[in-house]
Amino acid sequence: MGWRLRLSPEMIYPLLDWFIPPGLKAEREQHQRARIFLVSHLFGPFLGHTMTVYVYVIDPHPGYGLWVPAAALTAYWAFPWLLKRTGALTGLALISVADLIFVILWGCYHYGGLSSPFVAWLVVVPLLAFLYLGSHGPRLTVIGMIALGVAIFYAFYAAGGSFPQHVPLRALSGVGIVSIVCAAIYVSMMALYYASIIASQSELAREMQNHRATAVKLREAKEEAENANRAKSEFLAKMSHELRTPLNAVIGYSEMLLEDAEIDGVEAQALRDLININTSGKHLLMLITDVLDLSKIEAGKMELFNERFDLNELIDELALTAEPLCARNGNQLIVERGEILGGAEGDVSKLRQAALNLLSNAAKFTKDGRIVMSVTRRRGRSGDWLQLSVRDTGIGIARENQSKLFQNFSQAEAWTASKYGGTGLGLALTQKLCRLMGGDVTVESELGQGSCFTIKLPASLTETVERRSTAAATQPEGTPRRDVVLVVDDDPAVLDLMQRILVKEGFRPVLADDPRKAMALSRAVKPSALILDVLMPEMNGWDVLRALKADAELEGVPVIMLTIVDDRRTGLALGAVEHLVKPIDRDVLLRTLERVCPRGTPAASHDSAIVQVMSAHA
Repeated sequence: MGWRLRLSPEMIYPLLDWFIPPGLKAEREQHQRARIFLVSHLFGPFLGHTMTVYVYVIDPHPGYGLWVPAAALTAYWAFPWLLKRTGALTGLALISVADLIFVILWGCYHYGGLSSPFVAWLVVVPLLAFLYLGSHGPRLTVIGMIALGVAIFYAFYAAGGSFPQHVPLRALSGVGIVSIVCAAIYVSMMALYYASIIASQSELAREMQNHRATAVKLREAKEEAENANRAKSEFLAKMSHELRTPLNAVIGYSEMLLEDAEIDGVEAQALRDLININTSGKHLLMLITDVLDLSKIEAGKMELFNERFDLNELIDELALTAEPLCARNGNQLIVERGEILGGAEGDVSKLRQAALNLLSNAAKFTKDGRIVMSVTRRRGRSGDWLQLSVRDTGIGIARENQSKLFQNFSQAEAWTASKYGGTGLGLALTQKLCRLMGGDVTVESELGQGSCFTIKLPASLTETVERRSTAAATQPEGTPRRDVVLVVDDDPAVLDLMQRILVKEGFRPVLADDPRKAMALSRAVKPSALILDVLMPEMNGWDVLRALKADAELEGVPVIMLTIVDDRRTGLALGAVEHLVKPIDRDVLLRTLERVCPRGTPAASHDSAIVQVMSAHA
């Protein structure tokens, strides 16, 4: 098998770069000039010494006229080491050029004068100045050095009247040929090396042009992706409104029908149908909420709303919500609490959402088993930490599949979606919410042995939590009865649902479908609370809320925002006591009403409420 040896400048780069300090490598132009400098000083003396050797052979009595230029040429091999130690490329280059000018003029003076074979090397000096030095100042300095050297050369000649003759001029003809050949080789070597640098720079320029073209395409793709993301966000926002409005009616009316059916004792099949309708509506609402939340987090628009809350109350609420979910598959829910919990400060709604996702997953993948929710509070060097764990005795997760759990729309096993349902959004959203709050969620699981998901969050925890003052504590004596609730919403279905929910719970609802009536009705009925929508024609809920809080007579009325607009920060900043998102979660709404206006009188009758509703619309 034949072989071919290919020589290229790149083969000596490791040797050259060993002598180049890191400071010179940082800038590409200086790096290339340093390489040329080293090529000249590592290989140039070999060509220069061909002349000194030749002169040594033909000179019968070699003396200082030969040893001085030989020593000066040998000194070239010291420059790479000086460069490595000092990094002073420009200074060493000027000294090197001065050394070469000295060798050339010394050789000319002692061996042939103006006919000396050393003269041919004088043309090399401007070339080296161009290659070594990167600015016009040092290059002009080299021209000055050449002029000064020639002037000194002429002064010595004028002072002596002639040149020394160590060797007859005719004997130097052979040296002249050697000198011309060596100078030509040296110039060719430097020119070829410089050409390779130019070629590499041209290739680099082409690469940069390709990169620029790629960058333009990436920028265009990024803009298209951003436009698509904006269109997706707009679509989700619009679809959220369009889907939540009918869901509000589906969930609300199905809950009312379920309660009536249980009271009236309807047949089991009809009751199951109502349960399925209500469950399906809530499931669809959960999917819509998860998709919207993921979209907000990925767009960087999800905000945290920190408030103080009692950990024991949160645990009770989670247990109350999760117990029916666990009971569907015959599971037992066990709650374990740490010795000291007290209060916490953080975004309780997002913590509740993350915890319910874990409890819902455990209830879905466990049958006739146990689900343990454990909440502890730990003190560490970095502050207080809240740890909420959900352990189950369910199907478990294989170790190799655990890495896929927190990916969007991904599940540990492909068959679980068909058997247990789900979209793979819950855990992904839980992890993103926890990380948004400065914590994380971890998993420990073994196939067939169950799983344990743990939320760990930092919080500004306090030993006690300040209870929010209720309307009962601040309302003066002699004010009207405390169970009148004014509802302002332009959707007739919402008004009907709110009337039925409030009447059933003993409140006296007053309904208004025109936000402009809100102020007058508030003065007339002096409600214990006002439930207010945001998106209404002619006057939105924010404007109504601002007007109420600016009125000295009405500023003390607690306002609960109940709307599709998920802007809790704005609602609370304008003075609302709570901000709830439709569809109506009856339990949360009633808990909020109990907090801001606990009832102090017997429940009103259904008929009296209807009369009041009719008068409100009149």
